[in-house]
Amino acid sequence: MWPGISRRLPALRSARLPRVGTGLLPLSPTRLVEASACAPAVLHALTLSRNFYFPRKNWFPWRTRLIHQRQAALRKKRHIWPRQHDENEAPIFGGTQDGQVLAFREKELRLSMKRLLEYARMIKGKQVQDGLDWIESMAQMKSEEIRKMLKKIMQECIEKHSMDLARTYIFDAQPMRGYVVKSLRMHSRAHFGVNKSPRHVFMVRVREMPLEEYFHRLYIVNKVPRSLAGDMRLALHEGRVNAQAAKEWAPYLCASSRIRHRMELKWLDSTRQFDYYQARQDWIQRYKANLLRGSTQAREARGLPPLVAE
Repeated sequence: MWPGISRRLPALRSARLPRVGTGLLPLSPTRLVEASACAPAVLHALTLSRNFYFPRKNWFPWRTRLIHQRQAALRKKRHIWPRQHDENEAPIFGGTQDGQVLAFREKELRLSMKRLLEYARMIKGKQVQDGLDWIESMAQMKSEEIRKMLKKIMQECIEKHSMDLARTYIFDAQPMRGYVVKSLRMHSRAHFGVNKSPRHVFMVRVREMPLEEYFHRLYIVNKVPRSLAGDMRLALHEGRVNAQAAKEWAPYLCASSRIRHRMELKWLDSTRQFDYYQARQDWIQRYKANLLRGSTQAREARGLPPLVAE
């Protein structure tokens, strides 16, 4: 035994030594003396470095890559494209600038950047009504400013810009740094501290999808907004619609009806019985007729004459 080490061995055995990988650090005689000298300071429980954390067991990068490739293949499989390209028909996707785009900003929000980024991730890519439902379901006082902002966005889209809320999606939401308001706060024993209250900015950009892209998203890919599907199921449960409407709503109601609809479309496309452009034209015609009927019923309820279709 090395001289002067035998008296410190019990303390070293009980002390927590830092780990590297899965084993302890190798202790040579020199390192053992150094560790015994700095054990009270460096080997404290609050200063130990943790091991590398894996979110799931055996969740290696090569396995996540395979899973992401599989998910991308499944997303690609949901699409059905036209058999032959027609130049006279409108394209399916025209880019993010295709359609009416509006930007809204809310300034001086007393929320941190971390909280605003969480809200942005929650509502990005969703329909405006779906984003509002997600924020309202949190039932937090901090989300009140975001809820009011989405309410104002919906009101302005309808009243000022005459947009169709069913086709209005949040395609971008991002927080931006503002300034900080400092204030004094008195602590105990005549001590004072400085409070820093943020005043950040939150920007939301909404886009009204063209009817061609909206048809592909709802009817082909079958990505139905939750608020729309919930309203349909509620109307069917209360008996407010006839059998014809229930038949037309079958592709959007629930998960089982949607997967049955996609299987039927796949079979029709594989047997060359599905005409993409004709189905899109019929769907857009019915959609415009439903919008016109809704506005006509609203005008009749106010005692106004119905609108004349062009």
